[in-house]
Amino acid sequence: MNDKEHEIQKILRGKFLKGPIKMDDNSIGINNFSGDAKSAYYELYGPDSIFRLIVMQPSDNLYTSHFVGKNHLLFLLIEEEQVKGGFVSFDKDLFLEIRKTFSHLREEQIRELYELWDGYGKSHYNQLIDDLNI
Repeated sequence: MNDKEHEIQKILRGKFLKGPIKMDDNSIGINNFSGDAKSAYYELYGPDSIFRLIVMQPSDNLYTSHFVGKNHLLFLLIEEEQVKGGFVSFDKDLFLEIRKTFSHLREEQIRELYELWDGYGKSHYNQLIDDLNI
């Protein structure tokens, strides 16, 4: 990346990426966030790993082999600027979905990602949905 491109990315990061939200050296939770209830990017810091997720709300009438519309979310895991896997939250057991889809992660990382989403990301994302529906 040349200097000009680097400067452009720095400006865009400052404009669109919100964070760090509450992070200090030994904290866990949401470090950076960007987007809204339709599509949100989360950088989640755990005790041992950093996860980058894009969470999207499909359109209300999206159908694949199942009805994907309302009440489901699309989760994409980003590693090294590439999507490493994703799933639609059909199953009520999100931990099993994460384990099945992100099989390249170690068991500890799977649990850590689930706990970060369940403890931090989920409530933040629900607040975004609530703000959208006001």
